Amino acid sequence: MKIKSLFFFLILTTVFYAQQQPVLLLSDSDIENIKRHLDDVTLLDNSFQELKQTADYALTNPIDVPLPVDNGGGYTHAKHKQNYRDMYAAAVLWRLTDNVAYSKFVEEMLLKYAAMYPKLPIHPYAPKNQFAGKLFWQSLNDYVWVVHSIQAYDLVKENIAPKNRKAIERDVFRSMAKFISESEGGLKMFNMIHNHGTWALAAVGMTGYVLHDNDMVERALYGSAKDKKTGFLKQLDALFSPDGYYSEGAYYERYALQPFMLFAQAIENNQPELRIFQYRNGLLGKAVTTMFQMTDDVGRIIPFNDALKEKDITSEELIAAADIAYKNYKDNTLLPIIKKQGVVTLTSAGFAAAMAAENYNKPYDRVSKIISDGPNGTSGGLALMRDSVNKVSLIFKYSSQGMNHGHFDRLGIQLYHKGHEILPDYGAVRFINIEAKGGGKYIKENETYAHQSIAHSTLIIDETSHYNGDWHKGEEHSPEQIFADIDKDNIEIISARDTAAYTGVRMQRTVALIKGENPFIIDIFDVKADTPHQYDLNYRYNGQVMETNFKYNYQTDLKPLGSTFGYEYLWKVAEGKVADSFSQLTWLNNETFYTINTLTDSNSELIFTKVGANDTEFNLRNEDGFLLREKNATDKTFVSIIEPHGSFDAVPELVENSHSAVKTLKLLYHDKDYTIVSVSFSYGKTYTLAFANSKQAGSSQHRVNIAGDTITWKGNYTFIEK
Repeated sequence: MKIKSLFFFLILTTVFYAQQQPVLLLSDSDIENIKRHLDDVTLLDNSFQELKQTADYALTNPIDVPLPVDNGGGYTHAKHKQNYRDMYAAAVLWRLTDNVAYSKFVEEMLLKYAAMYPKLPIHPYAPKNQFAGKLFWQSLNDYVWVVHSIQAYDLVKENIAPKNRKAIERDVFRSMAKFISESEGGLKMFNMIHNHGTWALAAVGMTGYVLHDNDMVERALYGSAKDKKTGFLKQLDALFSPDGYYSEGAYYERYALQPFMLFAQAIENNQPELRIFQYRNGLLGKAVTTMFQMTDDVGRIIPFNDALKEKDITSEELIAAADIAYKNYKDNTLLPIIKKQGVVTLTSAGFAAAMAAENYNKPYDRVSKIISDGPNGTSGGLALMRDSVNKVSLIFKYSSQGMNHGHFDRLGIQLYHKGHEILPDYGAVRFINIEAKGGGKYIKENETYAHQSIAHSTLIIDETSHYNGDWHKGEEHSPEQIFADIDKDNIEIISARDTAAYTGVRMQRTVALIKGENPFIIDIFDVKADTPHQYDLNYRYNGQVMETNFKYNYQTDLKPLGSTFGYEYLWKVAEGKVADSFSQLTWLNNETFYTINTLTDSNSELIFTKVGANDTEFNLRNEDGFLLREKNATDKTFVSIIEPHGSFDAVPELVENSHSAVKTLKLLYHDKDYTIVSVSFSYGKTYTLAFANSKQAGSSQHRVNIAGDTITWKGNYTFIEK
């Protein structure tokens, strides 16, 4: 065994040393191809001009490699980030123009880092709860610096004198790789199954290829012990579902895809025998296509878990991911995304993508999709339900926790219409790299409010977040899909159940998107418990209240709604009681009216909330919520119709259909086996939805008698339109 291992090592080492530079993402033939087509391929020219502007500006200023002293967003933090961007831009320009000034700039910059880095202590703003970096307060940023800077060095290495190469490799890249993967804290992070670990592995592995260091590469691929219990391949096994869903959610899939795809392309170029892009049935390709499906109609990433709402398909991480995915999978569905991004990476992948996209004119198709979660696809998932004609998208989240970036919102929903968030998710409380706000990091309200269940459109019991607000407990469980059908022209439906978020409580939510001339959503949240509880069905909404069908008391003396689990951040703005069999709240958002119609009775409390209580540093967005409360209840079935309707044009001051069209809403039947609801509208339509509350075979027959009428169906559900 030892002889075989030594033989394998010698072969790999020989292969690495026999390679010519560059070895990562751009070959000499690619360089010639890009040069030849710069003037006649729009994306190549755009990308070249953008990088040239960055590099030329950098060359007009003195090189500054400051001693790291600032928190996130401070001068030294921002400067070290800009330095790796400048080096990469200059390195690419050197290859494409043969202007030695660009190469010299990278060499001089790296020599300055070589003089400084070996003497650096741990960053002065080292966090107490994680491994700190040296260039940055968070070691993650050090990994990102290496991933970018090693690409620059790969492109200019052969133009640097041997003496300087030795200093740069020893005092920058080998020194940083050792800190990242061999120091006490670094080793733990290097072996972590997490996006931080992915960046660390990519940094060390890509460095190994450039420095022809097989040990670095093997540790990156198979973990520090090279036993495959950790490392890049293990991360592909553990962090993605078979559908390519990343466990921490869409926002972090965007971030993690960059090191996954960059390192994968480097692996493919240096060790094609590993067939990395075929690993797990082409998992990386599925990850990229799934990522782009998790965007709204204007390309913004759907913001659940610790997400910033500003990120979209033009984020630099997704530009690299799209290019590499296209090169390796030739998936034409990516070409509209690539054209929308407007630039490509000036790499072999970017060249392939730019050439294919130049004359491609089909639009991107966002489809309805059930996305499984968990390594085996058995940890719940995410439902994307879409009416493309009316531009309605309903997102139903029944996924796993998503580690410490996950939120406590089992069975939560989000609604988009015409590209606007109607029922939003709060996302993250993070002022990224704005030093004045908590040093540009996540601030305390991210966990004390944004993570909590009350910050989402879901059910909260006894004013306590799911899993008691403990993400470690949440990580142990996930909801179960009961049934789903998203293939019909008139209805898309899914039902999922959670039995672990609260002890002794079973929650099941069934949501249906009804498509057609007047689209609407049926939302049935059923809860069963061993003992009585307080149930709060929370809807967070964006817009201005227009009307209600119930009276309410506006609170002139505002007080927080509660004292813990995020309730302390909500002002109780108004409360009311319903006089009819169902409550109606109508609001206006971007020239369209929306109404939530919910079955209520004399015991129901209706509460308006606004974020901002106890927010002494003005860290939170002052968003609105509508909460339906049932006290001292054991079993409860909430039935709601969420309805877009009408329009308002402010220029001619024209209003159409500003009132809800719902005439009646009824829970016709409900027991442990079946649920049947009916809704009628003023335009003459009546719809009935009947479904079984447990999994059913497609051939199973069902029969329910209701006041002399009989409803029969086969399988999980039936939908009747009259």
